[in-house]
Amino acid sequence: MGHTVNLRLGFFSYLEGAGSPAEIYRNVTDLFIRADAVGIDVGWVAQHHFGDHGGLPSPFVFFGSIAARTSRIGLGTAVITLALENPVRVAEDAAVLEILHPGRLQLGVGTGFATDPVLAAFDKGGQDKRALFDASVTRMREVFAGARLNERDDLLFPEAEELNTRIWEAPGSPPRVIEAAKRGSGLLLSRIAIGVSDRLTDDVQRELVDAYYSALPADAEPRIALSRTVYPSSDPEATYATLAEGLRKGVQPRNGVPSPYEHCSIEELFELFSVHWGEPASVIASLKEEPLFNEVTDLICQLSPGAPTQIQALEALDLLATEVGPGLGWSPRKLNT
Repeated sequence: MGHTVNLRLGFFSYLEGAGSPAEIYRNVTDLFIRADAVGIDVGWVAQHHFGDHGGLPSPFVFFGSIAARTSRIGLGTAVITLALENPVRVAEDAAVLEILHPGRLQLGVGTGFATDPVLAAFDKGGQDKRALFDASVTRMREVFAGARLNERDDLLFPEAEELNTRIWEAPGSPPRVIEAAKRGSGLLLSRIAIGVSDRLTDDVQRELVDAYYSALPADAEPRIALSRTVYPSSDPEATYATLAEGLRKGVQPRNGVPSPYEHCSIEELFELFSVHWGEPASVIASLKEEPLFNEVTDLICQLSPGAPTQIQALEALDLLATEVGPGLGWSPRKLNT
């Protein structure tokens, strides 16, 4: 499918890096404000617990603050770790945000980094995170649709049935993609194919996209978001250095577990991890060569594994909106839409 007219452009943050949590939250707030001003469609954040892999355990609380400081930008979760959550409470939080800021929430859910220690901390130790997720996403959709919650026939308040049309999932295998597609969910494709060590991300995700289209109901609008490292810069040398450092750190053994990529060269890592960097023209050309580019509805850009300064991150956002996006056929939203 072609998408040059309807491509949505987003950015993504783990809310991690140097500085205190307060400093990081302020900096990412400023990124949302800038992205809102230049017309970026959606800002996405990840939920992580205990500072492991990311610094934001409470996306809805964060979005309440962001929404009050911005006017148009979509607010995306990529993802809420639904295996750890009470689906009724997630629905309530999402519904309140929807009432206060209609149409802005994009509700991405998944198993996330629900490791055994994290599951134990949420009193779910020893349980299968996929089974937990499956039960919770089904329940959450029922709640949004108006299911009665108990013998007293309580319903979700406030109502937010429309949120069922803005749920996204991040499955990692074709069978689970098929389940998500049958539910009418959008498909979130990660920056790399998590858990796959012997195949290229593009090859793995090709199968996921094919599975999605094969199972999507005929009356459902396709929604596929491709997440990639996209780092446009006026200083390619500095950009290369921070990305190379981040890539090398990211493939080192963690907790005694070796990485299949730790012996790769930097050049190999740039290719394996689908990194698009440099002058805007180079980034545009590189993204157009992405095998899945013409089949996605959303492009989610992140600077990770780079560790830019705040000034560099703001510049990258500006270049994304003023040069890279338009070079891909995207145009910023009008003020009154």
